[in-house]
Amino acid sequence: MIVKLMNAEADWLINRWFYFSEQTETYMWNFAEKICTDVEYRRRSLEETADWKRVANLYEPLARRLYHELSRSERSDFPIMNDCSRNDSKKLESLCEELFEEIKAIVRQGTDKHPETIYDEKEAELQQWLADASE
Repeated sequence: MIVKLMNAEADWLINRWFYFSEQTETYMWNFAEKICTDVEYRRRSLEETADWKRVANLYEPLARRLYHELSRSERSDFPIMNDCSRNDSKKLESLCEELFEEIKAIVRQGTDKHPETIYDEKEAELQQWLADASE
């Protein structure tokens, strides 16, 4: 979602992706409204210190790494979509959603875990899943 005030001479623009449970119309509209009306929240968003941006900055590169791990696997046709890769895609989505929720907990609740540790757990789970599937 890209948010910018209409009919105003605003010199800002916010670009945000919404993930998993955040992908609801109500959630996205509330975000857009808050960005447009709450100057402090908009400032933190532009400075990349707002929770949503901190989560995204941690999550996105780690999710891409999981994607690349799966796409490099000899066991998988992923990202080519065919009957064989449907389960691969579902597994990747599941791991990424877990990764997202755990990173969100780090940022919003101060969970005492490092993002790389979470990634390592998800990557190990993916590798185990790939090994089990090839047997």
